[in-house]
Amino acid sequence: MLANPVKRYFWLVDTIYRHAPISFKEIAERWEQSALYDNKKLAIRTFHNHREAIEELFHVRIVCDDRTNKYFIADQGELAKNGLSSWLLNAFSMSNILTEAQSLGSRVQVEEIPSAQHHLTELLMAMRENRCVKVTYQPFVAEAPFELMLQPLFVKRYDCRWYLYANKRNEEKIKLYALDRMHTVEAQEERFVFPADFDPAAYTCNAFGVAIYDEISPCKIRVRAYGRLAAYLRTLPLHQSQREVETTNRYADFEYFVAPTQELYLKLMSYGRQIEVLSPEKVRNSIHWKLMQAAVIYDKELRNENDK
Repeated sequence: MLANPVKRYFWLVDTIYRHAPISFKEIAERWEQSALYDNKKLAIRTFHNHREAIEELFHVRIVCDDRTNKYFIADQGELAKNGLSSWLLNAFSMSNILTEAQSLGSRVQVEEIPSAQHHLTELLMAMRENRCVKVTYQPFVAEAPFELMLQPLFVKRYDCRWYLYANKRNEEKIKLYALDRMHTVEAQEERFVFPADFDPAAYTCNAFGVAIYDEISPCKIRVRAYGRLAAYLRTLPLHQSQREVETTNRYADFEYFVAPTQELYLKLMSYGRQIEVLSPEKVRNSIHWKLMQAAVIYDKELRNENDK
């Protein structure tokens, strides 16, 4: 159990998380049945070395109940409340599931996140030590890349991309940078002070997606979801502020407290006739106008077809 240690860490955490309380004997037996088994039995010393490495790397503690001599993940309730820790445990589980499913080949398809392969590790290491980073960046609107010296504050994954929120050196304006638009990332010796009163979760709580605009304030938005879309939104909320405020056999009304940005408009428009913005009037009118503008394109095509 020495090769590919990270995969084995994921396997060990997931195995204990799903089957706890579990004895070392049971863990060793499950290891021999796993897709990672390399014909080497799990030694007790290797097991404890992995426990220490998992705690150091991921801050997940595997502890033993002295009364039963069985193992479990400590503080599972607190981990579930912590967004990153909860995501990490799910990542462990998904990694293990996909490893076990490798024999199924293309019958198991997962969403690709190309930006996760570019510079995420470098940025996380710089964030851990509050180091500035020199980034060669090229947004879609630029013809050539340019260099930036940034103070990396936090990262967020959204819609198959990773994004960095950062300050430029000597500026306190937080800006957004897509990792897949970065050509190079290089951690610097220069350090910065992470603001003690800054909470990334609070900073993004009223945003939809990743973009935050000072000139667009959050407001209460009420929408009506028809048919199956209501059930879909119950299981996968559109935003963390979602509240269901009215339910009938035909539709359900949901309220959100969120900034009405372009990203939100595009998301609402993607549901077509399954959703209707009820209020505020300004947001409803904006959606109406955007839909009418989109219809103009198809109206032109239809007229051209009729003229032939």
